[in-house]
Amino acid sequence: MRLRNADLNLLVAFDALMRECHVTRAANLLDISQSSMSLALAKLRVLFHDPLLIKSGNALIPTVRARELILHVEQVLRSVDVLIHEQAPFDPAHASQVITMIVVDYIDFVVMPTLMAALEREAPDVSLRLINPNPRRLGEIMSRGDIDLALSYFPTPPENIRTRPLFTDRLVGIARTGHPMFERPLSLERFCEYGHVAIEPGEGATMYNALVDDALHNVGMQRRVVLSKPTFLGVPFVIAQTDLIATLPERLVQRFTDIAPVRIFEPPLQLERLNVVLMWHDRTHNNPLHRWVRDLVAKLFAR
Repeated sequence: MRLRNADLNLLVAFDALMRECHVTRAANLLDISQSSMSLALAKLRVLFHDPLLIKSGNALIPTVRARELILHVEQVLRSVDVLIHEQAPFDPAHASQVITMIVVDYIDFVVMPTLMAALEREAPDVSLRLINPNPRRLGEIMSRGDIDLALSYFPTPPENIRTRPLFTDRLVGIARTGHPMFERPLSLERFCEYGHVAIEPGEGATMYNALVDDALHNVGMQRRVVLSKPTFLGVPFVIAQTDLIATLPERLVQRFTDIAPVRIFEPPLQLERLNVVLMWHDRTHNNPLHRWVRDLVAKLFAR
């Protein structure tokens, strides 16, 4: 399709759809009807020869092709915005600000070493301040300005929060090396009988446990949780010295195998994937520094 035959407004719709992963919320973001956004999605699928958003359980998730396009489309829209408004280009090397973020320690393990190395190189005077999550009040504290960004697995973010997919992960099991479970194939019954360590970061959070417990409930089973804690810190050492097991994000567990005598195993049930997103409020959406940091995080995880 030649450029003269393409509606560039579709790129604005694409940007909204990728941020929200929800047709109605994307329509609300652009103040258009749901049917108009659905039509825009249909045209985008033709334009890019890809479904772009696909069903995963009750949610929509971007396809691989859509994830590849996100940064390119944002760069095009940003360039057009600069062209129209004649804004001076943002230089992160001269920026100086503290950005407050919610990052649960699972994401901390995965994200922060790479992110801080990049900031040290490209924006040495930008500082990050990390605080503990509070899922019940995320929308409120973002609206109030208490935090600027959040990186988390968060199945149902508040409607007034913008989101951007970062990466997906899956839950795997972890047990000590030499655990009796490895002596024979693991049945669902034995999986439930062993003592489990459960992680729930933040006040009133249930998202990590829900993925396991809901899947077990659907097949009429229940596991035995003997240790519940708010952070992942210390889990590999508890697992290494006991017969307890845990079901945790794979990217995190892979790091645990480097610091403790533990092994990964496949849980004997089907579990939904974790969709980790970047979240922010409209008040910082057009801030040049915040936009640059969001793009940096997305670029790092596109690798």
